[in-house]
Amino acid sequence: MDISTRDEGDWLVVQPAGEIDIATADAVESHLSENRDTILDLTGVTFMDSTGLRTVVGAHNRLKEANHRLRIVIPDGPVERIIAITGLSGALDTVGTLEDAIASG
Repeated sequence: MDISTRDEGDWLVVQPAGEIDIATADAVESHLSENRDTILDLTGVTFMDSTGLRTVVGAHNRLKEANHRLRIVIPDGPVERIIAITGLSGALDTVGTLEDAIASG
């Protein structure tokens, strides 16, 4: 798992690549620990299990409580399917591309 971060305007962009599972979820969570508006770009994620889902939902809830946003980039593919199957699509702020996430302010 590789995780890159960068500032994009007012947003912190977190981009993991690889699998988010029990072995890597803590690393993703540590990159999502800042209290600021964050974009989690899951474009490079090839697999995500329930531990990864818990990490994403936990970050969403924590940032929302701190009056910050978590916008999640989920292109079509395996991660989008797991988000849809679990019914989280409507509960999370999701977009299809990083450009859309940044542009929608």
